[in-house]
Amino acid sequence: MLKKLLSKLGVGAAKVDLVLHHPHVRLGEKLEGEFFIEGGTVEQRIRKLEVELQLIVQTNGKAYRRTVAVIPVSPSFTIQPGGRKVLPFSYVLPLHLPITRPSVGYTFVTRLDIADGVDAFDQDAIRILPPLSLEKLFHAFEKLGFREKPSSGKITAYGQEFAFFPTEVFKGTVQEVEFSAFIEENGIRLFLEVDVWSGFGGFHEREIKREIFLSDEEIEDVEETAKKLHTAIEEMIEQPRSYAGTSYVPHASYPPRHVSHHHGHGMAGAIGGFAAGMLAGMAAEELLEDVIEEALDDHDLGDMLDVGDWFDGGDDII
Repeated sequence: MLKKLLSKLGVGAAKVDLVLHHPHVRLGEKLEGEFFIEGGTVEQRIRKLEVELQLIVQTNGKAYRRTVAVIPVSPSFTIQPGGRKVLPFSYVLPLHLPITRPSVGYTFVTRLDIADGVDAFDQDAIRILPPLSLEKLFHAFEKLGFREKPSSGKITAYGQEFAFFPTEVFKGTVQEVEFSAFIEENGIRLFLEVDVWSGFGGFHEREIKREIFLSDEEIEDVEETAKKLHTAIEEMIEQPRSYAGTSYVPHASYPPRHVSHHHGHGMAGAIGGFAAGMLAGMAAEELLEDVIEEALDDHDLGDMLDVGDWFDGGDDII
């Protein structure tokens, strides 16, 4: 009797442990592992076993969590005292989640729902890597002497935005390069923004925007991709008026969609577009409300988020 009472309070109850085969996985690929369930001191009925994939966004020294997927693992079963049960786990990562960056992280939270008792939990961090095509694009920027900024990877209304600064060729001319990446059927479309230093009337920053498409064949050759990016950035610097009025896709679509007149097919989706849509949908009621409230308390709203820009259709969600 005492054992049953204690188990209802969580003492001597069943436990669960998710063991992942790898602590990282690429977007669009399958993650695998096993759940190890160990019985307690008494027989217990497990109502269900499920795991949540939680997105963790860091801002202003605080972490905000949102569930991006709930993965059912097993319906009701009974675990005997001291018994052991092993269940397989596999999950294919949605292609358009944000990738892991200093401000963006993930964890799997496993819940063992115990009838008439305290539920058992387990938590496992997971690192989400970019698709190979995006990783090669990063390498192409590195070949041009660009380095990714610590703040790179923020979630915007268009998806995830990556930021690089020059250390070689464009140093002194370009302040930074930012882009959102859209995965299409046969390549990647970039919405590129180059912040250029201008010397007219004193040094100030000028933003130039441009859309670039890179085919899968081009991306395979990192050297050629670097050359194409070099040419594109040079053209933006030398002919800024040619790109005046260029803007990103409308905010109304999450993930954003764009129809290419040159390539004749729709966009599969933006890296981070799934989370951007989810966070945007929640922002007014939950996430953004929390951020605004804390920012007002800290009197530091301007450094964190331009609220007027967001409600007018500005860039940053977080």
